[in-house]
Amino acid sequence: MFSLLGSVVIMNALKTQSEKGRIIEKKLNMSVLPFILFKGCINYVSEFDTCAMICDNIIKEVENYDSDIVPVGFDLEWPFSFQTGSGKTALIQICLNNNICHLLHVYSLKKLPAALVILLSHPKVKLVGVNVKNDIWKLGRDFTEFPASKVVENNCIDCGTFANRVLNRSCRWSLEKLTVHLLNKSLDKNSKVRKSKWHIHPLNDNQKMYAATDAYVSWLLYITIQEKANLKEIEENVNCI
Repeated sequence: MFSLLGSVVIMNALKTQSEKGRIIEKKLNMSVLPFILFKGCINYVSEFDTCAMICDNIIKEVENYDSDIVPVGFDLEWPFSFQTGSGKTALIQICLNNNICHLLHVYSLKKLPAALVILLSHPKVKLVGVNVKNDIWKLGRDFTEFPASKVVENNCIDCGTFANRVLNRSCRWSLEKLTVHLLNKSLDKNSKVRKSKWHIHPLNDNQKMYAATDAYVSWLLYITIQEKANLKEIEENVNCI
């Protein structure tokens, strides 16, 4: 009886130590992985009319796609303080490919351009990212004319949920962890940039790169997961023959 109990205790201790080892190993791997950076063109604008024009152009591009689904890497940035909490949305990041990322500085706008609302709720557009629905709800709180509930219901794909379904996992992913797992790269989450004054125009180059990279990685993760989903479907069909 004692030896059996002792064996269980030893096995549990070894299991716990092994799990701790895997956590340490994962942290070490994250620390040595190269940073992923957006290498395309960063289009940073702040004027209402310019934002509207860019969104009009993206809508035309979306409607020319042959596919019924157009994934759009999407993210927001806003100022935060421990005294007042989250500030108003300052920046909207939109990325459709690895060539260009649009950064729309909307902090000073009283309302969103109609073209931006049309783009984000377009039937072909799927806004992709980790916890992307939370960003949409945030945008709806800050700009009350924005139809957040409609966009959340029809236009959002969470990369974390999508990854779990395809990989048969049940993890709570962050953008950083999913990037490590799927892309074998690390995200530079420098707190000085992440917690910087996003509402002040113009943004500096470090802020622009940080923001563009997040939107780009959101898009790239979706593309990577979709490729795995397609491969999985092909393998399942072959096995059924």
